[in-house]
Amino acid sequence: MANHKLKKILTQMRDVGINELPSSYLSLIAPPESAQKKTPQKSPALAGRSDSEKLRTSHFSSLEKIKAQYLDCKMCPLAKSRLRLVFGEGSARARLMFIGEGPGFTEDHLGRPFVGRSGNLLTDIITRGMKMKREDVYIANIVKCHPMKDPSDPEKHSNDRPPSPEEVSKCMPILLKQIDAIRPEVICTLGSPAAKIMLNRKDGISNLRGKIFDIRPLPDDPDYRVKLVPTFHPAYLLRNPPAKKPAWEDIKVIMGLLKK
Repeated sequence: MANHKLKKILTQMRDVGINELPSSYLSLIAPPESAQKKTPQKSPALAGRSDSEKLRTSHFSSLEKIKAQYLDCKMCPLAKSRLRLVFGEGSARARLMFIGEGPGFTEDHLGRPFVGRSGNLLTDIITRGMKMKREDVYIANIVKCHPMKDPSDPEKHSNDRPPSPEEVSKCMPILLKQIDAIRPEVICTLGSPAAKIMLNRKDGISNLRGKIFDIRPLPDDPDYRVKLVPTFHPAYLLRNPPAKKPAWEDIKVIMGLLKK
């Protein structure tokens, strides 16, 4: 019924003292609920998000599940002396992933990878050199707990050591799950131990750096390939400033790979 006819009826009803609209007239204003077209409601968590945003959420959720699974890890002796498990941090959709050998004193105390002086240098490389944000890459370590020369005293400085083969074997499944969740295009290993472990090579960093390796890190998915570029550890660069020049050449190689 046209709006002007409905208005006329309502006026006539008011004039004769009818102040409430009979139920039989309700259909003139709105159709029954059963006749109305219902729009499916989206989940509040996904409403208004693009497909790429949903994908990022999915990857982030995967990383959080992995972290929750291993947060109280006791698979190797490092768990007895650690202060905090250092899982990793950064973008769940990072195109670039940095991998070091293990947390140090400051990382153990804060629960974050690559903080302190060496972490500040890595951040400078990412932000000032590569013109990226630290939160846009992903940073992790081969082992998630601090390997110490003297595990009886976590408060002792200069107490770092390379992780043992046993510690590496227990932690590698965690790192591989992180790589699987993120699927980076490029991995940059920091320091000799990380490069040797990821490449399964015995060569030192001086022989490994300056090269691009094409690796398949996931045993369950041999189709996934990623470029790996080894370079010096930031702590080494602090001790040996001349090494910053070749390290910068490695970083430029990585930037070139990311542009492709």
